Amino acid sequence: MKHLSVLALLLSSIILVPAQEAEIGDFNLSGDAVITGANCIRLTPDRIWSGGSAWHKQPIDLNGPFEMRLQIMMGCKDASGADGIVFVFHPNARRTGYQGEGMGFAGLEPSLGIEIDTWLNEHLGDPYEDHIALLRDGNVHHRFSLAGPVRIPNVEDCREHPLVVRWSPGNKMLTIDLNNKQVLSYRGDIIRDIFHGNSKVYWGVTAATGAYNNRHELCFEKLEFTNFEEPEPLELDGIKGKQLLNGEIISLDNLQFDSGSATLLPKSKNELNRLAEIMRQHPYLKLDIFGHTDNTGGSSANRKLSQGRAQAVATYLHELGIPDKRLSAKGFGEQYPIASNNTPSGRLKNRRVEFRLSRPIP
Repeated sequence: MKHLSVLALLLSSIILVPAQEAEIGDFNLSGDAVITGANCIRLTPDRIWSGGSAWHKQPIDLNGPFEMRLQIMMGCKDASGADGIVFVFHPNARRTGYQGEGMGFAGLEPSLGIEIDTWLNEHLGDPYEDHIALLRDGNVHHRFSLAGPVRIPNVEDCREHPLVVRWSPGNKMLTIDLNNKQVLSYRGDIIRDIFHGNSKVYWGVTAATGAYNNRHELCFEKLEFTNFEEPEPLELDGIKGKQLLNGEIISLDNLQFDSGSATLLPKSKNELNRLAEIMRQHPYLKLDIFGHTDNTGGSSANRKLSQGRAQAVATYLHELGIPDKRLSAKGFGEQYPIASNNTPSGRLKNRRVEFRLSRPIP
C-alpha cells in the first residue's frame, strides 16, 4: 500500500527546460511490470502475490521544482481489490521492497513516497476507505506517516484517474492532486531530513498484490522539471579527502560565502554534505573548523567574521545530523595568513576555512 512523491532540481549551474513527455524507454521495468501502450505500464496483473516496478534510469535533484502528471488505474475489484501503488524516491535505482501490504516500498531506506492504498490493514492504521498518505524510510505503518492517511473516493472502478504531484523547493512544499482536487500536502526539508543532505535520488513506481489482488496501471502525461549540468567533482572525493582522514589540515576551494558575510553560498553545500557523510562513516572522529580572513578591514571585525563563518559551517553540519560535541568552530581573523595580503590572489588564499579531523583525547 504505499507512496508517491515527486520532486526535482536546481543546483549551482542549472538550465530550465520546457515540459517533457515521458518515454517508456526512460524506464527500467522489473518483476511483473510490462508496457501496455505508448506511455503506459501495467505494474501488476490481477492475480495474487504479484509485484512490479518501473524506475526512471536517470536520477533527479531535489533542489528544484518538479511537476508530474499521471493517469492511474487501480483495478476493477472494489471489495476484494488490493493493494495499491507506491511512488518512491530512493538513492539506489531499481530497488523494490516487500510485496503484499508493503507495495514494493516497505524496507527501502532512506526513501520517500506517496501511497495510494485500496486495502484495509487495520494493524497498520489504515482507514476503511481508499486513502493516500506520505510515508518515509520504507515504514508502512501510519503512525510514522509524514502526512495522512487521507480518505479518498473509491478508485477501484476500472477508470483512469488524473494525478498531479508538484514540488516547490523554495517553500519546501509537496502537493498532490487527485481527480483535479488537492488531497495531500507536506512542507519540510526533504533533502536534509529524509536523504541526509543527498539531493540526487532515483524515482520509481511500484505496486504489489498479496492474498487479494487487482490490476495496477499508470500512464505518463507530462514531466516538467529543471535540468542541470553535472557539478564539478567534489574536492573531498579526491586527494583532500585522503589528507583529511590522515589528520592533515585542509581547506576547500568550493567552500564560499557571500562577500563580507557568514552566509554559505549554495555551491558550498555539496562539499559539506560529503563532509557530513565522512563524519558519519567515522563516528569516533572530531572535527575542528578554523576560520581565517585577509587583512582588509579592522582586526576585530575580521575575527568576528571568521568566527561567524566557522560557526556557519558547524551549524550546517549539525543540521545534517552531526552532534555538536563532535564539532569545534574557531575564528582567527587575519592572524595566520598563508600568502601575501598585498595582491588580490594572496588575499583570496587567506580568506579560507580549514578543517582537521582528530581522535578525542581519552
